[in-house]
Amino acid sequence: MEIIKTKIPSLDKALGGGILEDSIVLITYDTYSQGWTLAFEILRNRIEDGDFGVIINSVVPMSMLNLELKRINFDLNEKGENGDLGIIDIFASFYGIEYQQPHIYYENMDQETYLPKFMGLYRRMLKEKIRDRRPIGIQATADGFAFLLGEERDLRILQKNLAEKENALIREKRKRPINITLLNRDRISQRYLSWLSLYSQYQIDFNSQESQMEEKMLIRKSPLPNFKPTTLNFKIENGKVHII
Repeated sequence: MEIIKTKIPSLDKALGGGILEDSIVLITYDTYSQGWTLAFEILRNRIEDGDFGVIINSVVPMSMLNLELKRINFDLNEKGENGDLGIIDIFASFYGIEYQQPHIYYENMDQETYLPKFMGLYRRMLKEKIRDRRPIGIQATADGFAFLLGEERDLRILQKNLAEKENALIREKRKRPINITLLNRDRISQRYLSWLSLYSQYQIDFNSQESQMEEKMLIRKSPLPNFKPTTLNFKIENGKVHII
């Protein structure tokens, strides 16, 4: 399988070379961490190489998410209007928010109807927007899904999604995705974290440090043979991500 570069040299080296296509990257962090922004820095770089971003939002209204991303100069609306990403908005779908932008996909749903309606929205986006580009998915966030659906239900849905992904791998001839899952550890149970860690091929853990600008970044898990666990330093400065 192809190894996809994040185009962040220190990160690619720490991962053992990059990210295998069709894999899941779990990024965990604590309440005060900014480590979740790493997913969008990777997405920015992959868009520059021709890939397509798929944001699955379950945690905040889009205006709030866009404000949070301004700290790394990532504009969701601009990239959506340029045809570089689409958003499946679960938050809007649950709470009846109606957006006019064609790159934001939503549909009235609840706990019982979530999975078939989500799959329908993704298939629509695949046909209308993604086409033959590689999807780079960001789940923002797993703890948001656990809150909306319940941890147990969300884990069962995750298993069904993994089965769907395996069937797609067998039957469909197209560029395989990269899936990045964001998770605030302070909002979920240890059991839920343990299951997500099991299903992820890569795991990166962030820990904020009181009174310090830099965070500790532990590259905990990678399937590549050249990988060994590594601790790096992470910070955001002047709108840019730095990994040292």
